[in-house]
Amino acid sequence: MNASILLVVICAASCGLYAVAWLLVLGWTMWHRRAMRHGIDAPPTGVSILKPLCGVDDELERNLTSFFRLEHEPLQVIFGVADPADPALALVRRVARRHPGRDVAIVVGSQTDAASPKVGLMETLLPHARHDIILLSDSNVRIARDEIGRVLPGFADPRVGMVYQPVVGIGERRLPAAIENLHYTELAAFLAIAARLFAGQHVVNAKGQWVRRAALADIDDFAGVRDNGADDYMLSRLMLATGWKLALAGVPVHTVHRDWSWQALVHRHLRHAGLRRRLCPWAYPLELLLNPVPWALLLLATPLAAWTLPLVAMKTALELSAARLLRGMPLAWHHAAIIPLKDLGYFFGWFASFAVRTVSWRGRTYEIGPNARLIPLDPTAEPALAARAA
Repeated sequence: MNASILLVVICAASCGLYAVAWLLVLGWTMWHRRAMRHGIDAPPTGVSILKPLCGVDDELERNLTSFFRLEHEPLQVIFGVADPADPALALVRRVARRHPGRDVAIVVGSQTDAASPKVGLMETLLPHARHDIILLSDSNVRIARDEIGRVLPGFADPRVGMVYQPVVGIGERRLPAAIENLHYTELAAFLAIAARLFAGQHVVNAKGQWVRRAALADIDDFAGVRDNGADDYMLSRLMLATGWKLALAGVPVHTVHRDWSWQALVHRHLRHAGLRRRLCPWAYPLELLLNPVPWALLLLATPLAAWTLPLVAMKTALELSAARLLRGMPLAWHHAAIIPLKDLGYFFGWFASFAVRTVSWRGRTYEIGPNARLIPLDPTAEPALAARAA
């Protein structure tokens, strides 16, 4: 098989798989919208939300406020910061004062030696949780008023230990933020839904990860993920290994990226790509196959160059329509136009991840070990702080 024919086969397979994924996501979206119109009974249970904070993310105050306005009872929201000087602390206290009727705890400090600073903080917050269902939610998440009622039906089966939401990015103002939101929506929502429907695989992201307290206790809480850079995914693997079921929620969760810099975009992509490559080396090559644009551009060097533009246009249109369905809002035209450049950049980033040996996260530097294990290069850099509720 000569190079031109091989390239055509790869390009056809890539576009075909992406189109199949689009059909699956379209059907999934339409089915869940009809189900929501007819109403779904949610089990009557309380919810505790763990919100580890670190610094001031884009529109953090608006994101935090959305959790105070949730329509569910009983509900408890537990915020935490590791550093008493963290600017997020004053902000969350200010928002809490505006909502005095809400059951809120604010925890300052971390009393664990977990390599992952986020997991260490969640270990500190967990003892304060009083309800059976626990939502693990990052600081850059914005939640809808009725979201709890739309997710809880996933726990109707008592064998379900975790319900996870597809993740979409919203709020872009600068170009790097638009690229990050597009990539997040494509990878953590569009392809995650398709992987579940087509291959039966669960691709779990921490932005909207709901766990049953009993299931968490069965895996010794966060003990198995305290040194892992992909704690969300590994937590789901541990639950499956102990016999609990996972369920994909029918409503996406929104993560906000508004004013990102190019440096932040590149840093985050390489960190996450390095983690994914070590976590699922068998699946990492599929990311190349599910990225049709670079393969279509390579056709420019063959007698089939005329196919490049239609293939790139098809992929762009499919991604735009899927993003519109999942995000519930369109992209600005000048952001939509950069999809081919975004795909080309992530194509080169896929190869660049093989050079990533260390990552920096929340002020610490780690070596990435097998299965995305985090190995602190300076374990004494951040001594544990005594925790207290405020």
